[in-house]
Amino acid sequence: MAAPRRIWHARFAALDPLLRPIPLPRGVPLTTGPDFGVLTRTAVAPTSWQALWGASVTYRLSAVPGADAVGGMRALLDAWEERRPGDPERDSVRVVTWPSRDLAIAEVLLAKGFVPEIVLAARRSAPSSGHHAPEIDVRGAHEADIEEIVALRLAELEYAALVGPSVRRPGAPALLAAETRRSLRFGARILIADREGVAAGLVAFGGTPSGGGEGSLPEGRWGHLGTLAVAPAERGHGIGRTLAVAAHRELDLSGVRGTFLYYHPANPLSTVFWHRQGYRPLWTTWARRQAG
Repeated sequence: MAAPRRIWHARFAALDPLLRPIPLPRGVPLTTGPDFGVLTRTAVAPTSWQALWGASVTYRLSAVPGADAVGGMRALLDAWEERRPGDPERDSVRVVTWPSRDLAIAEVLLAKGFVPEIVLAARRSAPSSGHHAPEIDVRGAHEADIEEIVALRLAELEYAALVGPSVRRPGAPALLAAETRRSLRFGARILIADREGVAAGLVAFGGTPSGGGEGSLPEGRWGHLGTLAVAPAERGHGIGRTLAVAAHRELDLSGVRGTFLYYHPANPLSTVFWHRQGYRPLWTTWARRQAG
């Protein structure tokens, strides 16, 4: 196992210095000659908060191919296929997370029916551009804003469900309201862009422990941007950029090493926008639905 992990580290370092191999989870080992992997299955209740952001059942392969990375990944995917559940859950997905710039592996995943579904992107802390949309007042949110926050987040969820893994499930408004209320009470930062007293957009953000993104980023404190939503009627006026700049300014002043976020590569609004804000893709989660 030590030799494949050394090759794994070297391959990632050559792709991007910010890449840090994700720690392997506990699970079922999968071995094909010099190649190694771990299989896991996680499930959440379809009525839960977590189920808004993806399938209720997730089968994951954490892969460590050997010196022949392409052949090794292909062999691991074939072996995983042989272990597929006989009658997989309808609301299920198979996923593999791999460095975004490793196009040779991307070709293998595409050939096996996987599609890029989520990207973890990161930016290093940098001086703010100072952009501010006209006639917009950016302020901190409080509990009196929950109704407007939920409306914005629900619109974002419905749009995201068209192009990514998010799911518009029954009870979504109540789940969003409960999570927003909990976040505000525990000190989460949410900024609202007001236009003439009406919430035109919002951004939620905060700091994370060392090595953010589930341990996939280098050591150090990282900032995380969660939801950034702009009301459909207000898009195209620079409100999203104004909110991103305001959030980055607060996080950078707090001493974070950089910031990271997740976006859907099929979302035509996300890719161009976040790359212009200084983010670069690091990790792509590839998915195949349903799991079988």
